[in-house]
Amino acid sequence: MVTIAEQIAQIRTTLPENVTLVCVSKFQPVEAIREAYKAGERHFGESRVQELQRKKTLLPEDVQWHFIGHLQTNKVRDLLQLRPYLIQSVDSVRLLQAIDKEAAKQGIVQNVLLELHVAKEETKTGFTPEELSAVSSQLSAFTNIRVLGLMTMATNTDDETEIRRCFTEAKQSFSEAVFQQSGPTAKRSFSKAILSMGMSDDYSIAIECGSNMVRIGSSIFGERDYHQPPITDHQCHKLRAVFFDQDGVLYNSMPYHAKAWVWAMNKHGLPYTELETYRNEGRTGSGVIQELHQRMYGTDATPEHIEAIYADKSKRFIEISNGFPGVIPNVQGVLHFLHEHDVECWVVTGSGQRNLINALNKTFDNVFKGIISSYDVQYGKPNPEPYLKAWKRSGWKKEECFVVENAPLGVRAAKAAGLFTIAVNTGILPDEELAAEHPDQLFHNMEELLQWLKQVIN
Repeated sequence: MVTIAEQIAQIRTTLPENVTLVCVSKFQPVEAIREAYKAGERHFGESRVQELQRKKTLLPEDVQWHFIGHLQTNKVRDLLQLRPYLIQSVDSVRLLQAIDKEAAKQGIVQNVLLELHVAKEETKTGFTPEELSAVSSQLSAFTNIRVLGLMTMATNTDDETEIRRCFTEAKQSFSEAVFQQSGPTAKRSFSKAILSMGMSDDYSIAIECGSNMVRIGSSIFGERDYHQPPITDHQCHKLRAVFFDQDGVLYNSMPYHAKAWVWAMNKHGLPYTELETYRNEGRTGSGVIQELHQRMYGTDATPEHIEAIYADKSKRFIEISNGFPGVIPNVQGVLHFLHEHDVECWVVTGSGQRNLINALNKTFDNVFKGIISSYDVQYGKPNPEPYLKAWKRSGWKKEECFVVENAPLGVRAAKAAGLFTIAVNTGILPDEELAAEHPDQLFHNMEELLQWLKQVIN
């Protein structure tokens, strides 16, 4: 069996002297990181603040931590307190402002990279080349940030021509950018600026195109396995109830919800993207609108404004889905299997889309014991209230129940409720965003879930 040290040694033979290797250690055990450290590596990449916090206390002080995941503004303070060497994923002016403000409070100057979006995928974030050109002129205003360069990711494809196009475009933007305008220090040599691009599958192409920093994980540590074994409590108790989320778990409705939300928000002057819809999935509609309005204007939306936006969204959803979006492939098989084994099925949704809620039992052969929707709770996901309410109504012990979710906020709500939680990734978000919420199991479709259920119940 090839060791981590041997993998690193092999990769090192392919890297020019000017290229920095960042070992992507996210979701990897501390023991594996220690092996890489003993092999001489000092740069490690994490994507979750809480995970970085734990690992930092367990590993040597001279590790240079890179934050490479999507960073929410409400996590900036916690991250900066950990003093990361470099934040590679700064994808908006708003995030720049938040980091600069918090860095000033903490009396530090934070190194960052601007994330460049050149891929043909909406799931990836960052500045477009045009936006990068505009933001470069604003960098001198951020006195507690030091912009060291750019980070980018290529389109997730096997097409080498497309990968090379992404990296070539990123190199062009990199060559035109002026990073030494940012931060309180004197101008730095451009030759020291960082262009971080290239991962396990494409780093050789990235280096050919001008990368001087690569982020490699699976080629060092091996593929991450999100399919953790069932926990002991659930092997010792009979399964009594399963709580299913609705959209993206039962109904194949998320693509229509995403388009409807974007249309309604934009109509009312609130910029919104389909990706944000997937990241906000599980929240009540009013909660989504209120959060965006507060973020944009710093004030609460009026009840009338919320009602108008949600009414437009619901109407648009019905129009583009023809009233019914269809069901998730193979979910009927999961429901029938559970019903045959006397396991109760419940629905726990943040949705207020009445036409879908009202059609649940007709669509799924009256299999559901109960339904909890946005009309039944005060707080939507990620608050645990919806799942706690369903669990209490079921009357079963927590160790006799589990949740099936497809959204990060839904997983967070279920875990906060103390329930065994299965994530089935039916949407456009990468596995990492679901895995970051620590589901007990992660599958990619309902057929995988069904096969696992057959093993557990039998």
